[in-house]
Amino acid sequence: MNITVILCTYNRCQDLVKALSSVALSRLPESVAWEVLVVDNNSHDRTRDVVADFCRRYPARFRYLFESHPGKSYALNSGIAEARGDIIAFMDDDVTIEPTWLQKLTAPLLESNWAGCGGRILPVWNCTPPRWLPDTGRYPLSPLAVFDLGLEAGRLAEPPFGTNMAFQKAVLAKYGGFRTDLGPGPGNEIRHNEDSEFRSRLLSAGERLWYEPSAIVYHPVPQDRLRRE
Repeated sequence: MNITVILCTYNRCQDLVKALSSVALSRLPESVAWEVLVVDNNSHDRTRDVVADFCRRYPARFRYLFESHPGKSYALNSGIAEARGDIIAFMDDDVTIEPTWLQKLTAPLLESNWAGCGGRILPVWNCTPPRWLPDTGRYPLSPLAVFDLGLEAGRLAEPPFGTNMAFQKAVLAKYGGFRTDLGPGPGNEIRHNEDSEFRSRLLSAGERLWYEPSAIVYHPVPQDRLRRE
């Protein structure tokens, strides 16, 4: 089995170091070939240098791809076209993962009857949650990129979130990738849901998605999302 992890990034070189350091520690069977493809979506900070350092430290494990067209969906689709893996996993540039994440997330896809898999996204609080934020239920926390359906694995009836998902590459090709009119755009324009729309498209077409709670991603809660508006 060959796996490509696609990580799209834009001007987050400090966060990127943490994300790449965590995925570099991934533990998979020796029979599994895997790579991390970092897609630089027109960054003007030290992103290229950061990725070059990881490419030197981990030869053949990390690759760099530059996508000049602004917009995360363009970067995602470029990464898919360039990926060498039969299975493609996705993570963001501001998260950290457990060493078992990639193996747990992709193991269900060894069975061809599963088109994709999603895992848990748990919050990392760098500040005190506001009093008005509900402390129960997952939907009030979804703007914070938290996705947690509990500890029981099983078939997904709803789309997981983009920073913790994997698909058969053939499925991505069949359904045409991500819509470029959705997703974060130039200047961090807020147009999310490119990932949810794609997975909803798969579910509507009858494709089977698996929920794997042991595949865990840690997502920091940004302070600018802790406002009512």
